[in-house]
Amino acid sequence: MNKTKEYIYHSKDYDLEICFQLNDWASRSMVSLLTKSKDTVILTVINLGEQLPESDFLPLTVDYEEKFYAGGKIFGSRFLRREGKPSINSILNARLIDRSIRPAFPQIFKTKIHITNTLLSYDPQSEPDLLALLGTSFGLASLNLPFNIIAGWKLYFYNNQWSLVNPNSSLNNNLVSELFVSGTKNKINMIEFEGLELSNDEVIQGCDLAFKEIKKIINFIESIFPSSSLENIGSNEKLKLAESLFDEFCAKYNIDLQKSLFSNIEGDKSLDEIFVHLENEEIEASMKGYVFQILQKKLKEIFQKGVLVSKIRPDGRKLDEIRKIDLKLGILPRVHGSALFQRGLTHILSTVTLGSPGEELVLKELEYEGAKHFMHHYNFPPYSTGELGSNMSRSPSRREIGHGELAEKAIKRLIPSQEDFPYTIRVVSEVLSSNGSTSMGSVCASSLALFDAGVPLLKHIAGISIGIAYENDNNYALLTDIQGPEDFFGGMDFKVAGTDKGITAIQLDVKIEGLNLSQIKESLLAAEKARKNILSLMTKGIPRYRRSLSPFAPKIESLKIDPSKIGLVIGSGGKTINEIITSTNTKIDIYPTGTIYITGEKLEDIELAKNWIKIISNSLINGEVVTGKVVKILPFGAVLELAPQKTALLHISEISDKRIDKVEDKVKLGDNIKVTIKEVNDDGKIYVSLKNVRRATKEN
Repeated sequence: MNKTKEYIYHSKDYDLEICFQLNDWASRSMVSLLTKSKDTVILTVINLGEQLPESDFLPLTVDYEEKFYAGGKIFGSRFLRREGKPSINSILNARLIDRSIRPAFPQIFKTKIHITNTLLSYDPQSEPDLLALLGTSFGLASLNLPFNIIAGWKLYFYNNQWSLVNPNSSLNNNLVSELFVSGTKNKINMIEFEGLELSNDEVIQGCDLAFKEIKKIINFIESIFPSSSLENIGSNEKLKLAESLFDEFCAKYNIDLQKSLFSNIEGDKSLDEIFVHLENEEIEASMKGYVFQILQKKLKEIFQKGVLVSKIRPDGRKLDEIRKIDLKLGILPRVHGSALFQRGLTHILSTVTLGSPGEELVLKELEYEGAKHFMHHYNFPPYSTGELGSNMSRSPSRREIGHGELAEKAIKRLIPSQEDFPYTIRVVSEVLSSNGSTSMGSVCASSLALFDAGVPLLKHIAGISIGIAYENDNNYALLTDIQGPEDFFGGMDFKVAGTDKGITAIQLDVKIEGLNLSQIKESLLAAEKARKNILSLMTKGIPRYRRSLSPFAPKIESLKIDPSKIGLVIGSGGKTINEIITSTNTKIDIYPTGTIYITGEKLEDIELAKNWIKIISNSLINGEVVTGKVVKILPFGAVLELAPQKTALLHISEISDKRIDKVEDKVKLGDNIKVTIKEVNDDGKIYVSLKNVRRATKEN
């Protein structure tokens, strides 16, 4: 029996067709749906569990799975050719879907939901993350849940315009900005952006274009599944009982929520103490969750009233005031770069490690196969919030991965190319103390640490988070640099990172329905003002990157040889290259283009390896400067070792412009001297000159 139903959405503006196919493939589940565009196919499966009305959050789980066969690939380790733990891309896509649909449910809805999106077929010219989000919304709408239907749209900015076309296969991704927007018919509720210093207006233009398409998709879904009502959700009787239990609790401990929330002390423990007391209070287990809901509801009401009516914040700051900032640079002596960024009680320690090109991260994921020479990792240990617990022997959480990737997106397009700065760069941000927007603090700390390490960034990158106290579109207030309670009881966390010129990354999360375009513009302007204030402080702290690298950083030099000579350098079974590496105590990375990077702790070791490779590959050029060690003095000159068993003759006539009687008057046994290549004859014999070296050095 065929239970398949197909629904086709066609975007006229972007000439894109999306097919939603309800089927019985996963017949034991509540929803089995294929979402298809071009040759990309996503299977969305949705199941509902028990109701947890006492829960203080929506028990929603979203998974996104990539199958290697979807792209015709056999990945995995040599001994386990199958999928393992989720890729970074899978985790980010799962978080993106979760953040889009979570605020679309009413707060009183507390039914367990598990959504699994599986990428079954992958076409690089179609967007699986977009299809997974649209399929998720379509599937939820089919269940007639109290769900405010959402949709999303993805655009790219290049050649000074926004386009749907995926540029990954034809353009340099570093020159392209990427925008993902989701929302309801009335509001935008999620933004993900990464790009190269776009202006506020350019970002708004992209949001506007995406939002227009979002509304069309929602109209299409609503024509198939009319909007659901919110009737008969929750337990009013239990909420009323919880109100009275909470009043008794407050009277017992003489609690004043107004004073507890608006204590004018950042990070004051009085609120934490209330939650601890309530957790330990002898209240029937089935009611405790409801009582927590009442506490949060009342605190939110007090927070909104304080901000919207009295124009005050829990710590006494003005609405657009940034907490006190303190910067410390070069605080760890043996690392290659370090910085401590403190904004109020948000303290981030970022470190930079420079490595050889061969230490880059090699990725084999379905949507991306290649290497990264810049990485940012973010750690959020329990002690950062004053909690007990071990941080050992565990993988990073989804949140840690998401925050780390957000900071990486904010910075990566300003990292110099490998040709200009051939190091692999790893930045690690350790959250030492957390009270709001640690991801944006990580952007600031990382920028400072990169400058401290001598990485040639042309400018600083900073980040800030904007919150909102919201009653309706006519009564709301934006809050600059939100901290804990403002994040928890407020309506959004609008993270914006960038330079003094423009925006490089955005991540918007909301707890309200969303924002209109005017509110997004206001938020970007508030973030720009705060960001420029922070950038001015960072610039005062370290106005430009350090001229020299840490003495503990490895040294790297590069050379270019004829690609056809690579085999000579490597040798049979790698014998030659391994001999060079062992003899010179260096690391050597060879690329198919003929570019070779030599990494070592001593310049003389690097020079030795460099000469060796040039001699083997016949790449020595007349007039270039090399370094050689004097290993023999002869009456008519000196013999220089350019590489093991590779020598050159420095004739006495090439030592000085003036006549000399003895070679020893100018060069001595064991000296390391710079010379220029004078000639390499057909027999491979090398002749060098000392008298022209100064002139050649100046010309180079």
